Order: sequence, then C-alpha cells, then structure tokens
Amino acid sequence: MIIKVFISFLIWIFVCIPAIIIAPFVVSVLLLTKWDGRSTIFGNRRHGRGNNHFSFPTKGYWQEFNWLVLRNPVSNLCFETLAIKQDFYKIKCVPVCNIGDKDNEGYYLIKMGKFWEFHYIKKYTIFGFKKCIRLRAGWRIKDNENKTASFTFQFNPIKTYRGA
Repeated sequence: MIIKVFISFLIWIFVCIPAIIIAPFVVSVLLLTKWDGRSTIFGNRRHGRGNNHFSFPTKGYWQEFNWLVLRNPVSNLCFETLAIKQDFYKIKCVPVCNIGDKDNEGYYLIKMGKFWEFHYIKKYTIFGFKKCIRLRAGWRIKDNENKTASFTFQFNPIKTYRGA
C-alpha cells in the first residue's frame, strides 16, 4: 500500500504541482479572452466561468480567477485528463467502509484493475479540539456519480474532525 500512495504522490508532484504553478499565469491570460472556463486542464468542467463575467459561479474577473486558480486549481487535469473509467472493483474496509471527517475513523482500500483508492482517517484530540489525520490517494473510485474516477492526492494532518 505504501508504494501505491507513493506513486500517487509522485503523480501529484510531477504532474499536478507544475500545472498549479503555471495556472495563475495561464488563467490570467485566458480570462481576457472568450474562454469558457470549461476547456483546458485549467478549467472547471462543471461550472466553467459562466456565460459572462457576472454569472454563476463568479461575478467578475477576480472571482473567476479565484474560482479557477485558488479554489479549483487545475480541476480538469484531475477530473478529466488523469481520470479513468470506473469498472468493477473490490473493496477492503477496516473497520467500516463509511469513513471520513464526519463519519468514522479507519481506512478502505479499493482495487480496480491497476488503479486504486486508499482513504485513511485517524482521529485524535489536541488541546480539547477534535482533529484527524486524513489521507486520500489514487483515484476516487467509490461512490462516483459520473462513472469516471478522478485522480486525487490529499493529505491533511490537522483536519477538523466532526464525527462522534
């Protein structure tokens, strides 16, 4: 499992991070054109930039920049370019499958051919605050709406824990 998380980390470092670094420059220029905000790896496939500068999800140039660069950096890269078609998968859960910062601690590992999803939650308390370590690596295979699994690598050692 450590090798799979490491592979996800390498994809994140060598593919996603360089795209995130150049995104502010590319998006700044694209926002000056008639770019719809949905195409290219820098776009957001679901919302784009709206029909003009003053429609949902944004209301002006700065809000569009914030939406596409700060809030959803290289969204299409992970949701389309690195995404895979979801197929039959096997899941191993310890102790339960419904884990998360609002649910339970534990982990699950999903294997789908040569692809995987690993999700780990470990809760702890520090100075009276409920926190958790959260690691999610691989592709979002479980509970996918559109039958494609997007690439993900998320690590947060101080996430607020809202579960019991």
